[in-house]
Amino acid sequence: MRGSWVILFVLTIVTVHSPAEGRILAQCEAVRELERAKISKTLISNWVCLMQSESGMNTALVTGPKTASSYSHGILQINSAKWCTRGRTGGICNKRCEDFLNDDIQDDIACAKKIFDRDGFKAWDGWMKKCKNKPLPNLAHCTRRRRMATEIETAEVEADPIL
Repeated sequence: MRGSWVILFVLTIVTVHSPAEGRILAQCEAVRELERAKISKTLISNWVCLMQSESGMNTALVTGPKTASSYSHGILQINSAKWCTRGRTGGICNKRCEDFLNDDIQDDIACAKKIFDRDGFKAWDGWMKKCKNKPLPNLAHCTRRRRMATEIETAEVEADPIL
């Protein structure tokens, strides 16, 4: 009986402390997510550069401790000192910091928009060091593929009289 309690305890600890589900986003995936969040097309290269410089496009990254024992979370490295609260809903974005550690980055982007509206990109050290006044990622290939696929689909529909 004692052995089964030990196994149950170990499984509980592993489950509770297992890393959050996340992944490394490709540039074009990030572009699609940013477009879905209605980020201005003129700023998308800056946002992708921000994601690359802050987290390496890793949706589950946690870094810290930083100032005042805070931690930064997710692909946009949203900090627990001001924007979210660890373990419960809170901060200016009214979110649990852990909510920024999964592969759904729409809530990350929504919070980052609040940060951007208050402080601009200068709120992120990674953007200041690696993106400001530096060449930004060329994302033309992300929209070109989609445009070509749409043109091919349109041509196929026009060529098929049955449709």
